[in-house]
Amino acid sequence: MIYDQAHKLAQKIKNSSEYQELKEAKKMIDQNSESQKILADFHAKQLEIQAMQMMGQEISVDKVKEYEKMSGLLVLHPTVRDYLQAEFKLLKIMADIQKILSDALEIIQPKAVDKE
Repeated sequence: MIYDQAHKLAQKIKNSSEYQELKEAKKMIDQNSESQKILADFHAKQLEIQAMQMMGQEISVDKVKEYEKMSGLLVLHPTVRDYLQAEFKLLKIMADIQKILSDALEIIQPKAVDKE
């Protein structure tokens, strides 16, 4: 029963304008090898920084500048920029759904600890 509802939700998400937008943006990325490389490099840099954050490592100023420079260059590549915007919208929906489930089930989220 629960799995049936999960499959229905997945289908609704697949039919959403956000998912359709991401699918179309992905088609555009797939048609251009330069866009594919830029997107792959950007995702790799994001993953590298997220991994460092999760391990509690400090991110160097150089890494931050490199990431910011890469982000700034996306303006020059509308196909990649559009894909990332569509991806963000869908990921926001997924995060909102996760929060709704966590709140409904009263799953306690760990609170941030102040570093002083």
